[in-house]
Amino acid sequence: MANSKKKNIKNTKKSEYSDDNEVSKLIKLVIVVTLIVFVFYGITVLVNKKIEEDQTEQPATIQYDEILIGNSLKQPNDDYYVMIYDDEDYDVNLYGTYLSIYSQKDEAIRIYKSQLNNPINQRFKAEKSNLDVTDISDLKIKSSTLLKISDGKIEEAYEGEQLTEYLKEISKTDETEE
Repeated sequence: MANSKKKNIKNTKKSEYSDDNEVSKLIKLVIVVTLIVFVFYGITVLVNKKIEEDQTEQPATIQYDEILIGNSLKQPNDDYYVMIYDDEDYDVNLYGTYLSIYSQKDEAIRIYKSQLNNPINQRFKAEKSNLDVTDISDLKIKSSTLLKISDGKIEEAYEGEQLTEYLKEISKTDETEE
């Protein structure tokens, strides 16, 4: 019986020791998990602050320069240009440069822009241009085109090489004329 009491005491000590060991493991686990949660929380706060700083609110602006081809004859100005760009035209950047130079002149008239490849403007794209129209729905455009509108009517139209030459002419400055 004395022998069984010693075994009992040893088993009790072993179970107390193993309980202490399990409790310390549990505490360590809770501490590690808590640290991981705090680290992720801190990273999230820092990232969100940076995102908020980058997203400064800008007031909404309405641009009036880009129009649909169907509205080309309905602009409020008496005289203006409508530059219709074809994205497939490799001279698009050249046209933009000429128009930018022209628009800085004091006597420059308003320039509106339109994208021929815009899905809404696709009905105006054709294999052969028809630029001499009174009704805008009859207008057909093959490539990049400049229309000069006066009093709601197409007065002049330029495309291809003629367009490049006309833009070069109207964008000449006093310094380049001499």
